[in-house]
Amino acid sequence: MTDPSTIQTGQLRPVERCSGCGAAFVCGYVAGLPECWCANQPLLPARQIVAGQHCLCPDCLTARRDASQDT
Repeated sequence: MTDPSTIQTGQLRPVERCSGCGAAFVCGYVAGLPECWCANQPLLPARQIVAGQHCLCPDCLTARRDASQDT
């Protein structure tokens, strides 16, 4: 039986849950890859980082970054 916290992408890879919306996404670091997709994204300003919050999915990370540019 396959653990529900994995997805099929050629091989089983762990899935993270977004701290913002709960969506599932692949975290390269959790999956054992040398880099995650987020490593190529611009850093969030310190005021946009929420203490205790874990990874964000691509959509939530983009929305948070865009919100920081509006303020």
